[in-house]
Amino acid sequence: MKRDASHDLRDVVQAIIEVRKAEERISPAWIATEAMINLGADDLQKTKPLVYLAAHLQLRQIARKACRKQFDAEDDDDALDPAQQELFPGLQSRYPAAHSDGEEPSYVVRDAMSAKDVSFNVRRLRREGATKLGRARALEAWWAARIAGRDDAGGGRRKSTPESVAAE
Repeated sequence: MKRDASHDLRDVVQAIIEVRKAEERISPAWIATEAMINLGADDLQKTKPLVYLAAHLQLRQIARKACRKQFDAEDDDDALDPAQQELFPGLQSRYPAAHSDGEEPSYVVRDAMSAKDVSFNVRRLRREGATKLGRARALEAWWAARIAGRDDAGGGRRKSTPESVAAE
């Protein structure tokens, strides 16, 4: 079975992240630039600047995804720092550094975070939590309306919650 070239690009990016993992900050843009050099494509910046830009943007996107997967613990326990789980459960070893909306995020080692980085991440995590809680409430409301519609049409069947239906 032939490997997809995008897997090879992900491998190049992942190898760079692995080499740089001890550094305080890791930036997807820096990773993309290093990948371009490793691939021998850095000369494209002078000879074919649009091709270089397109390739660099693609590598940066691959690097962003790899960094998020490796360093954001939203749904992945691998990003959690095992040494901190007893006192501070859920802490990651790296977090996105504080940045403006148009700026490329970099990932900073937790112990090297500034007060601005911590504040940025606390706000970000609370906003994400509120968003997910709102979606959960909307889904419950949708379920209740759906069941209420069935109850009215079905002659008053018993009320059920998503949890009670899942348990059946």
